[in-house]
Amino acid sequence: MTDKNKFLFIPILAVIGVIYSALFPVNKMSGEYGLPYIGYVFWFSLLATLVLIIVAALKKELPSLTWPHIRAYLILGIIAVAFPVPLLTFLSSKIPVSIITLLLVLVPLLTYVMSYFLRIEKFRLSGMIGVLLGLSGMLFVLIPETALPTPDMVGWVLLALLGPLCFASCNAFVVILRPAGTPSLAMATGMSAGATVLLAPVMLASGQTFVFPAATLDGNLVILYAAAITAATTVAWFTLVRITGPVFFSQFNYFIVLGGFGWGYVLENERHSFWVWIATALAFAGLAIFTRGAKSREAPEQATAPAE
Repeated sequence: MTDKNKFLFIPILAVIGVIYSALFPVNKMSGEYGLPYIGYVFWFSLLATLVLIIVAALKKELPSLTWPHIRAYLILGIIAVAFPVPLLTFLSSKIPVSIITLLLVLVPLLTYVMSYFLRIEKFRLSGMIGVLLGLSGMLFVLIPETALPTPDMVGWVLLALLGPLCFASCNAFVVILRPAGTPSLAMATGMSAGATVLLAPVMLASGQTFVFPAATLDGNLVILYAAAITAATTVAWFTLVRITGPVFFSQFNYFIVLGGFGWGYVLENERHSFWVWIATALAFAGLAIFTRGAKSREAPEQATAPAE
């Protein structure tokens, strides 16, 4: 696929990014409707898993159940869903929605850093410049006392950084843990199932158990919204990465942030200081430099790759 044809997918990336970013205000609504955050994540993860299993069965790409596959599903399920999603759901009532989505710009940058230390990626100047710009942007959120709505949010934002760190870890470790020849849909389905299995005992032990459907219609709708968003964006992810490649797809992160700012404005009437907009500009600049550098490196590799 040529670069010109790839850009036809920009509107699709925009739609998917806006849809995915809606998960964060939905997470916030779950708390407002009295749903325990671990139980909420368990139920929407279970429903999303069931949808993915149906899609995988129709495409004949059901997850394999050998030990290497199960190990990958469980490890990736922890670092991609079972730990970061309940954490960010818990923090959704303490940090503006748009700030949480802004942190997700760090995911591809942190993925590069982790891949470099795992010797999956080679050193790239553009990669390091992107990382430094992204981290500089976060400092503009954390350091000025007027950046966040209240100064006491700084600690919560630092805790929220564990979210993108986990997602980046998943991106890096999937290269190592993914058994050869495993289809993306099978991996996504197995990972979602693994996360659901891991969340079940945590939900029981934490006392956050409830039986779906919940007591209120609003609570049930929130769970269904989250499940639909998760299933739809997961299927879209494996499809578009296969068509456009992971470097081009990383631009998805721009639209997550823009969508997060839009949802925060429309649903929560969020307003931001000058410092947050500076942080956003630096984060976007870092991601742009990173993506361009990765694309430049990808081109000669594709040119020298043997024809299939």
